[in-house]
Order: sequence, then structure tokens, then C-alpha cells
Amino acid sequence: MKTLLKIIALLVLVVAILVGVGIYFLDSGIKTAVETFGPQYTRTDVSLGGAKLSPWSGEGSLRNLVVANPDGFKTPNAFSLGEIAITLDTDSLTADPIVVTSLRILAPEITYEQGKSSTNLQQLQKNVEQSVGSTAAPSDADTDTSGTGTKLIIKELLISGGKIHYSNPLLGGKTVDVALPEIKLSGIGEKSNGATGAEVAEQILAAINKDAMSAVLDAGALKAVGQQVEQRLKDEKGKLEESLGGLKGLLGK
Repeated sequence: MKTLLKIIALLVLVVAILVGVGIYFLDSGIKTAVETFGPQYTRTDVSLGGAKLSPWSGEGSLRNLVVANPDGFKTPNAFSLGEIAITLDTDSLTADPIVVTSLRILAPEITYEQGKSSTNLQQLQKNVEQSVGSTAAPSDADTDTSGTGTKLIIKELLISGGKIHYSNPLLGGKTVDVALPEIKLSGIGEKSNGATGAEVAEQILAAINKDAMSAVLDAGALKAVGQQVEQRLKDEKGKLEESLGGLKGLLGK
């Protein structure tokens, strides 16, 4: 449960930062800005299929956003998002905080890979936290306000159609897929008159935790993950015993 909450909070943190970057660099090109400055926060490759945002209507979208895994992990991506649909209060575009009327994260694909000493998402979160908490500015002096400096109010947040792919060496290169329940939240950052990307993630984590996320506690889905890992362990144990038996026979013992 706690792990899943952290996964969702990390997803929203990354999205909030990249949306903040995109809004701030609207005039210079959202795609270029996200792919240039996003890696400075995640310390991984970040690619964006396309983006559009009208300063007149306040409506826009980011499509096919992919955040690659940190070095040392076998699966290629941590996050792959089909679409981020956003509606802004146009009167707030030149103000602080920027008011996001609606933020919809559609069809997110999250890979949770267990490594030798940590998971890919733990390492990604560490990268983001170190970057956000760093007192040093990004390499370009004109980017001080990108992402973390810009505060946001998100009136409505929706995450839908998501999946989590669990990867473990014991699964032999295969993944176990678990559906992510639809998540709806409102009023993020309103009480504090705006929130940074990290504060947005904290508020979302608290709200989700308070709501208990009963759908996430689907015993069948979670139990299936445990059963597949357990079966894999049994299979590996059998192979090991068979190998040891063969070795003993070879040595005449």
C-alpha cells in the first residue's frame, strides 16, 4: 500500500515539474524545454512526442511523454504516459501561482523494477529530490524559475487508465501487470496559495492516503503478484537442487 502511494506521488511529482517547465517555456517550445530541462531533474532521458498549449484558450496537451530508467536497470522506461491534458486559467499565466483548472493524466504506464539494492523508482525519486533540493541552478542561468520556482494550484486532477508493470529478476524477464485505479483529487495547492512540484506531490500523497484507495487494495490483483513471484522462487529452487544433484553425481558423492 505505502509503496503504491509513493509510486503515484512520484508520478505526479515528475508530471508537475515537467508541466511547470512546459508552461514557463511556452514561447520557446514546450517539447524542446521538456526534453532539455527534464533530464536535469530526473537525471535520465526524457522524451516528448508532441505538445500544444494555447495561451488564449488555456487548453493544451502533452503526448507520449517517456521518462527513461536510471542507469543499472534492465527495463527501458520508468514512466510512459499516453497523454497529459491540461486546462489553465489564462489570467494566471503571468502570475504566481499558475492556476491549473484541470489536469488529466491519461493511460500512464509505470514500470516498477526491483534491482540489486533498490528499485528504479526509488533511484528516480532520489534523483528528483536531489535536483529539486539542490541550491545550484540548472546549467542555463535563464532557467532558475523552471519547474520548482513556479507554484501551481490544481483545481481538479484525474489519473485514469493506468497500469503498473512489476519486474523482478526472479520473474525471468517477464512482468506482472496490475491495473491502477482511477484517481480523482481537487483543490491541490489552494490552501497554501500555490504549491511547488514537490509540495503538490506531498498533498496528493496525503489525500490519497486519507481516502485509503480501497480499489488499490484489490486482494486478487496483489495476491496474483505474490503468487507469481512465489512460483518463480519454487521453480528456481528446483533448478538449483537439480544442478546440485548433477554436480554431486559428477563428483561421485
